[in-house]
Amino acid sequence: MTDSAEHNASPFQSSAHAEDTTDFGYRSVPRGQKKTMVREVFESVAGKYDIMNDVMSLGIHRVWKRIFVGMLNPRPNMKLLDLAGGTGDITFGWLRAGGGPAILSDINAAMLSVGRDRAIKAGLIGKIEVCVVDAEAIPLPDCSVDRVTIAFGLRNCTDKEAVLREARRVLKPGGRFFCLEFSQVEVAALAPIYDMWSFQVLPKMGQI
Repeated sequence: MTDSAEHNASPFQSSAHAEDTTDFGYRSVPRGQKKTMVREVFESVAGKYDIMNDVMSLGIHRVWKRIFVGMLNPRPNMKLLDLAGGTGDITFGWLRAGGGPAILSDINAAMLSVGRDRAIKAGLIGKIEVCVVDAEAIPLPDCSVDRVTIAFGLRNCTDKEAVLREARRVLKPGGRFFCLEFSQVEVAALAPIYDMWSFQVLPKMGQI
């Protein structure tokens, strides 16, 4: 479910994209349209995003994120870049666990607005820089952060290889990249239930 990669590992090599389409949920769409489509979806649900996550994951996403933040090993002298950070769960967890300055970033301004309001209410806004950022073209210098995270966001990016290259570029030597994303069920007996929830229940809930 969670992957990490050290900055001093071999560079991620990109291959040329010959395809004119990319994934958007369970269908293919023109590559040039995906960012706009993703932005429109999240703008429409920004105010209800946290409630949706609780309902659609039965609250389990909070457990996953808590484990994820623990794996980051936050330290006061470390700086975090949270890509596709949305309403701020990972950034807030980082700070509460003792991490240093954090950049809460997302390509969607509406999501960040909710995250900023949450940070103010939690008294964390002074430790957070909130920025609209396209994860495929991060406006930061090389070797400038200690941790880069993206939680349930990589699947929404059009050019995932570009995201990985950019994450590696902005990481300091020895820094680490962490991705939290859906995967396959490891317990075979649970696979049918997981598939039914993922492919039948969740799409209907999302429509509602």
